[in-house]
Amino acid sequence: MNKILLPVLMFLAAACSVSAGTRILCTTLPMTIFTNAVTKGVPGVDVTQMLASAIGCPHDYALTPQDMRKLAGADVIVVNGLGMESFLDGVIARVNRKALVIDSSKNVKGVLETCGEHDHDAHGHTGHNHAKNEHLFAGPSTAADVVDAIAEGLAGRDPANAARYKANAKEYGAKLRAIAKEYAELGKTIPASGRLIAVQHGIFDYLAASAGLRVLKYLQAHAGTEPSASQIRTFIRELKEQKVALILAEKNYPARITGLISKESGVPVLTLAVYPEGHSANPEEYLKVFENNLKALKAFYRK
Repeated sequence: MNKILLPVLMFLAAACSVSAGTRILCTTLPMTIFTNAVTKGVPGVDVTQMLASAIGCPHDYALTPQDMRKLAGADVIVVNGLGMESFLDGVIARVNRKALVIDSSKNVKGVLETCGEHDHDAHGHTGHNHAKNEHLFAGPSTAADVVDAIAEGLAGRDPANAARYKANAKEYGAKLRAIAKEYAELGKTIPASGRLIAVQHGIFDYLAASAGLRVLKYLQAHAGTEPSASQIRTFIRELKEQKVALILAEKNYPARITGLISKESGVPVLTLAVYPEGHSANPEEYLKVFENNLKALKAFYRK
């Protein structure tokens, strides 16, 4: 082979390898869904998920040897950010220094704060541990910003396909923002007396904000934790006193506590989904989750 031609061919092969074999590891199901949307039609991209979808939000998760192997073999690691993956602190730097880590919370607008444990209220009482709410994927507007952040990160690593990543993000983000406008339109029709709600836990904060609803209380920190009997009595009293209109509960989340509080306080429960049926990673199925939750909220407020 021509000695001049050989280096040229080797250079071209190296340049093509970025897009021809990009192994993208997403920490959770929402990151996988959004990355699938952004990489649609891009050749040679392999998107995999680290945590089992059934885990949901990985509070107190402990890495397994299989997780470590996945991290070590990834070219790109897409994370939720805002503390969702605290179990990865210091790990990636040890097992895979070459991987690009895309923090999908970068430049997201409208990040909310949430309070730890069960005692969050609308009056800003002191003595609580406030932190940024990491469930950005659960609101249509913030989810659109997350999609943009993923596209930006991938475009920077793979300039040859940058236009495709950004076009995909623009298309999918437009669908999410259109849904966000529908939530906002619903919010305009809800009277002040119906805006104060309680939620099972902080995953619905962004969805509630999209419709102009205001969260008074979190009833459970996360799955596997329950408030004490004293806390439950306090919840019931405060929900009555504050004339809370609604409790938002998550499908496939333990319903015993919300059911008890609803029965004793007289505040109705509306159960919404967070993920697609069967934990599908299809981006279009995720849009249906937002649409179905919107229909449920409309039906509740138009009784």
